[in-house]
Amino acid sequence: MFNSLTGKLAGHSYPRLFLATGGVEWELEVSAATFQAVLAENRDAPQRLLVHLQVREDLMKLFGFGTEAERQVFQELITVSGIGPRQALRILSGTTVRELTRLLEAEDVQALTRIPGLGTKTAQKMILQLKGHLVLEDSAGGRSAGGTGPLEELLAALVEMGFDRAAARTVLERLREENQPSDALSPLGETEEREIFRRAIQELSR
Repeated sequence: MFNSLTGKLAGHSYPRLFLATGGVEWELEVSAATFQAVLAENRDAPQRLLVHLQVREDLMKLFGFGTEAERQVFQELITVSGIGPRQALRILSGTTVRELTRLLEAEDVQALTRIPGLGTKTAQKMILQLKGHLVLEDSAGGRSAGGTGPLEELLAALVEMGFDRAAARTVLERLREENQPSDALSPLGETEEREIFRRAIQELSR
């Protein structure tokens, strides 16, 4: 599966960027932040964009991201009923990743509905499904803005193996509760993480 594309900027027409690499020119739809960041770079220097491939019966479309945090939030947004890839990009174009996460954690429906493309019902569904689930990389490379740390790494591994993201998250969270140490403040150890991963694969494979 595609993870990223590296090449030279061949053209642009918001929200699309055209990246030339290896004799192939790729069309990627991006957020306003990624669009501006790419155009601010040296046009002759290679550009690397993380990607998400949408596959349907009638089309294949690439979406590009300047950061892993932006891609993670995009992939979480499209799991929410009623939010497709283009609406997810509109949401990301209307705010920052960190601010969106803060609003979800604060359950601030009113502020969320000020983001273009978001109505009250959709904002409520986002809060219900995504609050506490977003894990972002901070400027120092650490994790911030909520989430479950090691479980997010297990989730990423399961998705990479082909399992459904929403189903995998549900199974991991239930197994986390079942394997939580008696001291609720204690983190899971490597043994518990391996056991959770093993059991998650078994359940998701049924």
